[in-house]
Amino acid sequence: MKDIGNLQTLAYAISARMVRATSATMDQDIMDSLAETGAHLQADRVGLVSVNEGSPIAKVILAWYSEGTTRVSYETDIAELFPWGYELMVRRCQIHSIPKLSDFPPQGRVDLKTHESIGTKTILSIPLMIGGKVRHILAVHATRAERDWSGEIVPVVRMIGDMFVNALQRRESEIVLLTVLNRLNLAADSARIGIWEYFPESAHFWVTNKVREHFGFPPDLHVSLEEVLKRIHPDDRDNASNALFKLINSTGVESVEYRVIDHGDSTRWLLSRGRVVDNCPQGPPRPMGVTVDITARKKLELQLRAKVEEIEGLKRQLEQENEYLRNEAAIQEDQNEVLGTCEKMRTVMRQVHQVSKTGSTVLLTGETGTGKGLIAQTIHRLSDRAKRPMIQVNCAALPGALVESELFGREKGAFTGALSRQKGRFEIADGSTLFLDEIAEMSFETQAKLLRVLQDGEFERLGSSQTIKVDVRLIAATNRDLEEEVQSGRFRRDLYYRLNVFPIFVPPLRERVEDIPQLVWEFVGEFGERMGKKMRRISTRDMNVLQSYPWPGNIRELRNVIEHSLIVSQGDTLEVQRMSLNRPAMDESKSLEEVERDYIQFILKTTKGRIKGARGAASILKMNPSTLYSRMRKLGISGETA
Repeated sequence: MKDIGNLQTLAYAISARMVRATSATMDQDIMDSLAETGAHLQADRVGLVSVNEGSPIAKVILAWYSEGTTRVSYETDIAELFPWGYELMVRRCQIHSIPKLSDFPPQGRVDLKTHESIGTKTILSIPLMIGGKVRHILAVHATRAERDWSGEIVPVVRMIGDMFVNALQRRESEIVLLTVLNRLNLAADSARIGIWEYFPESAHFWVTNKVREHFGFPPDLHVSLEEVLKRIHPDDRDNASNALFKLINSTGVESVEYRVIDHGDSTRWLLSRGRVVDNCPQGPPRPMGVTVDITARKKLELQLRAKVEEIEGLKRQLEQENEYLRNEAAIQEDQNEVLGTCEKMRTVMRQVHQVSKTGSTVLLTGETGTGKGLIAQTIHRLSDRAKRPMIQVNCAALPGALVESELFGREKGAFTGALSRQKGRFEIADGSTLFLDEIAEMSFETQAKLLRVLQDGEFERLGSSQTIKVDVRLIAATNRDLEEEVQSGRFRRDLYYRLNVFPIFVPPLRERVEDIPQLVWEFVGEFGERMGKKMRRISTRDMNVLQSYPWPGNIRELRNVIEHSLIVSQGDTLEVQRMSLNRPAMDESKSLEEVERDYIQFILKTTKGRIKGARGAASILKMNPSTLYSRMRKLGISGETA
């Protein structure tokens, strides 16, 4: 845990560095970060590689090598030299992790030979995506000794790689904006310009047709200074007039920008630049110059200024998110769970796709351990707010007195122990999604304040009278029956109606038996990679046991059972041992009727005697309740003794 903590600390430092990086310093900042990452992981070769699905050629953008480490080519045909890795990472978007070269599968023999030729002993290559496509790979190699880069290390390394890619994208955007600005300036300089000459003694101008077009003068108008100033915007007249008289008494070049009134209330921007020229022997030197329409450039400047302000706002927002992520560093979300493909889960996913982009409030219900948090993450990921992280709060994990402070923030001195000002989760989630898990545990007082946020989108921090407005999409989850909580007076009826806009029931695992094999193999792969074990088979008997067990702890319990089984299993066959503690003992000397009686009693015990309903024994046994009652009477089973 110390190593992962240090790596997370390094990730936060790299995040801050990438935020501060400029276009000029970015390459060096990334190189420094690659070096620090390599040193922390005891790696010898760390590089950021650019790839394209349409081309087999990969280019090393930046790379760090420890002293004496073999360097790789700047351009490499990875489809030829690393065909298995290319398919895994670029085509299938999967992480390429090989703790030791002997772990290469048979189909990776070409990759194995290439890595042997460059001295690699341990490989961790993470594909980094932009717009749903793999555009970069963060490659980490050890050449001196084998290393263990698995488990919690991988998501942190991926996060570091994403920081590099985001920084490079930001620089590319800045370059594009600067290029557009330069091109517009070049076009303006190359365009037709208006030429003018001013006669101070008569206060009138000689102008070309282009100047007349700029100011809207008719062809036969005598252009006087008065006529020019009349067409200049009132707020700019003094500035333009002063610039002209300054030019008369100057020996250098003078310029001025101003607005002219076009048609009605519309305006255009002009730039006039000139100097005094002595081109008339019979008279005094006179100012001459040019006028250019710079309306397009001015609009771009305003857009760039707005963009800069937006970037500054995003930087401040990123700093707030980094602060949240540091505070939540101990919470590791498991991204390897699967949702399942049974009909009930397909129904859930149809609901998820229907509601994800609407921004409506969602209420997730279902037993503990069914994956409501993963459903919330999926809704957020498919929404228009996915570019920002989803903020989550487990209401059951916080003391009642702190829930309000965590949600709405506090001012310094708001209560005893409040030594500093703190933003709440609603402020941090502004523009994103807030997931409130176990919402039924929230106090009645906090429920009232939450209702106001849902109704008006505003609240006050504890200890403050200043109203804060936010745009937050709320997803709530509970394993309780909120209607019963409302009837019992433990939950506000008006809040329940506000939350119950789009309810989604996540079915328990016992109602999705057909998903169990898929889940089992997913967990086997996850824990097998972490433990260095490869399971190839599960006996039919054990799989039947897994599918017949009612799973009161749902997916969370199944996950624990598979992890335990993988620990105790030898060879390549998964041995499901822990389940024997939870299922009724089978006596081969018993009759079929006795076995049936025992099994029904076992199921009734797990449902605490409940027969009807979604969680009742009849549903688990896939029987009509009346049929089950009839069978119980025949076998001598009473509901009271079950």
